[in-house]
Amino acid sequence: MIFKKNVVLVVDAYSIGSLIAPAFMSRGYECIHVRSTDNVNAFYESWFRENDFISDFLYQSDTALKEALTQYNVQFVLAGCEFGVELAAHLADCFKVARRNDPAHAIRWRNKYEMHEALKNAGVRSIQHFKSTDLQQIQEWIDQHDLFPVVLKPLNSAGSDNIHICTRADEVTQAFETIKASRTIFLTQNEEVLVQQYLENSDFLSELKPEKSPNIDIEYCVNTVSVDSQHFVSEIIRVYRTRIGSAPVHDYNQLMCPIDNHDIYSRLSEYIFSVLDALGIRQGVGHSELMIVNDQPVLLETAARLPGGIDLSAYTQALGHNQLNLWVESLLNPQGFLEYRAKPRKKLLFHSSCVFLIARTSGEIRQLPDITVWQHIHGLHSIKIQHEGVLNETNSLENSPGHVFILDKDRLVIHDSIRLLREAEPAIYQGMLK
Repeated sequence: MIFKKNVVLVVDAYSIGSLIAPAFMSRGYECIHVRSTDNVNAFYESWFRENDFISDFLYQSDTALKEALTQYNVQFVLAGCEFGVELAAHLADCFKVARRNDPAHAIRWRNKYEMHEALKNAGVRSIQHFKSTDLQQIQEWIDQHDLFPVVLKPLNSAGSDNIHICTRADEVTQAFETIKASRTIFLTQNEEVLVQQYLENSDFLSELKPEKSPNIDIEYCVNTVSVDSQHFVSEIIRVYRTRIGSAPVHDYNQLMCPIDNHDIYSRLSEYIFSVLDALGIRQGVGHSELMIVNDQPVLLETAARLPGGIDLSAYTQALGHNQLNLWVESLLNPQGFLEYRAKPRKKLLFHSSCVFLIARTSGEIRQLPDITVWQHIHGLHSIKIQHEGVLNETNSLENSPGHVFILDKDRLVIHDSIRLLREAEPAIYQGMLK
């Protein structure tokens, strides 16, 4: 029998958060899992790794959890995914862990209205927005500000769940009714609807090459790790999104190089650090998504968690680090993390792109996907593809059937590999549905 006094609490260890416990286990720590809810959709539940934890509790109350953990010293509390963020902040404060954020700010990290209100109050560039349970109020706000096109979305969700780009009043009505009648990907009912100005986005002027198609959105993701408000950018990723109907759907991304893309790193770091300060994220990780409007970055949203289900090994191979290993280091060895933060940035070891799979057909999956042709694509790093259940036509990141990471020393080679991957993609889905 082995007993270890100091433990790590992971709240809702789903999606990429399923790798938090193994990261701490590799440093000799035991982990305990806390569920914020027992109502978790099948996609998230499938990530859970029961054997990584010495105990698994459904949160009922602070008193009950403290009683269950009386024999332990809780050293760290971490959120595994989006819907665990607020409880993790609360429990970190409850157990008085050394490095924690103020739980009073946690609503800013999930509720997109409160998020942009915090930016506006801090004088940080933000989006015009409004929320309501009433369609007429939303339509009046749009008319008052003369904002078409606009974006309607849930207040508390993630990815591209139920995002609608509307150019006319009837589209606003349809989007509002669709959102109100549905639940988020976290299985909570949408009560209020958020309306935001649509960002006519492009890229930094220094990055613009050919004219951007109006059906392509460019977005940047900035992943960060912080110790006492000393922020560090672990990755910057340029994301290309294409339109399917009124929904922006992830197509592929490019990992930015800290040296070759120094201007991007400098300008986005400065802006995102001001965002983190405004939102009260002084410790831990942040995942921020933003667009470039009139050569200036504008936040879409920031989450106090790791990004969704990505392959961390691709970033480790390309950069020599990933956000999760930096997060663990920042907690266990903050001085070592700050010393790493102060070192000069280096060029990428490999260029990296993630291709988000897009299914344009649907049906029950009857056969395992035959990915032989993809396995021979130059630079292939990893493939994650749905292999059972129902294949849905892709209209958001949440129902994409998977992703493929491609790494190479030459970015042009990666572009050729993406083209070959897309050419073979329809036949793979057809074979799965036979």
